[in-house]
Amino acid sequence: MKRKYGFLRLTVILLLLCLTAAAVAQGAGKPVTITMLQPGLEQPNMKQATQKQIDQFEKENPNIKVELITVGWDQAYDKLVNMFQTKTAPDVIYTGTRWVVPFANMKGILPLNKYFPKSKMQQFPKPLMDSEISGGKIYGVPHAFSSKVLFYRSDWIKEPPKTWNELIETAQKVQKEHPGVYGYGAAGAKHVSTTDQFFNVLFSFGGKVFDRSGKCVLNSPQGERALKLYAGFHLDAKIVPSPLEYNREQLPILFKQGKIAMFECGPWAGRMMGLKPDNTEVPYKMALLPAGTEQHCILNSDSLVVSANSKNPAAAWKLIDYLTTLDVQAEYDRDHGLTPILIEEAKMPEFKDDPYFGIFIKAIDNGLPQPQPAIWEPFQDIIANMVQEAFQGVSPKAALAKAVKLIKEQQLEPRR
Repeated sequence: MKRKYGFLRLTVILLLLCLTAAAVAQGAGKPVTITMLQPGLEQPNMKQATQKQIDQFEKENPNIKVELITVGWDQAYDKLVNMFQTKTAPDVIYTGTRWVVPFANMKGILPLNKYFPKSKMQQFPKPLMDSEISGGKIYGVPHAFSSKVLFYRSDWIKEPPKTWNELIETAQKVQKEHPGVYGYGAAGAKHVSTTDQFFNVLFSFGGKVFDRSGKCVLNSPQGERALKLYAGFHLDAKIVPSPLEYNREQLPILFKQGKIAMFECGPWAGRMMGLKPDNTEVPYKMALLPAGTEQHCILNSDSLVVSANSKNPAAAWKLIDYLTTLDVQAEYDRDHGLTPILIEEAKMPEFKDDPYFGIFIKAIDNGLPQPQPAIWEPFQDIIANMVQEAFQGVSPKAALAKAVKLIKEQQLEPRR
């Protein structure tokens, strides 16, 4: 009899455990709605590619619904800061990687260490992952990525310049042979691309913005040499159209119009021009950026992050994890004309064997991440103003000293 009652008690306990497990599982599968903000989707044909991937995610995860919203890139930073302050930020945010550390400092986004397995981290180039870290914690997942190369007129220039001095010589030769054409295009407008293009020159001479302790060291001999060269494209060599009028995104159009013979940009430039390299109107090729004492290019990326006020961080991570899987990421990069961001993706024949993308993949090897100031926007303005002052004749030494002073006064050095 005791055995019989014991068996019944065991049966009841097992039944209760099964019912509890079922309830937990049902609760875990409770439908949730999360919001994802991606800036720039108001541009023509931009939203469809992202929405298509979200639709597929919802199909595979029927208990998670995703509401996709957008805002212009020009308003994105201020909009997000306001959302963090009012605790109305969306669950998933597509952001410039340059904003990840500042957003982490504001405690606006969550560290992702408990979600982000080491095996997945290793799928990304190390310089990109380094940009996602603040205080030893990982706050973002790289999602959109570009290296930079030199575009040049292949009917006018037989061999691309390998150094900045060769670039000046090549540009001057083109100008002599083709009156009315500028040999090169440089960004000098108040725009993020002006900081990037100057940093490409700075890094090529071994210069740094911040040292390992976080101290701003822009006003180094390497910094002075780089700024003198960059301003000299306009002041001395006279190989660029008025740089204060242009940002990097306008240079492909000048190139297509036959007004400049060389410029640097990411892989989207071909799409912006609407021209393949072997076109007969404006034939072009690409090469690695010229070197100073070293050869480097800045690696720009955008990231996916989870807001600190998300009520469904696990669902938010599930969306991020899906969007950065190999096949989905490759589709995104292909649709947007971006450098393949995953190490295995770069080995895919559609990228590796593509004569257009091949040089951008090669540029990754010597790529360096963007600097990580405490707050990006005022830092960007200081650097752009410094470059503009140098273009207007202020001595590079004085312009650099002023920029370093402002960075220190505004407490923009990285917080270690």
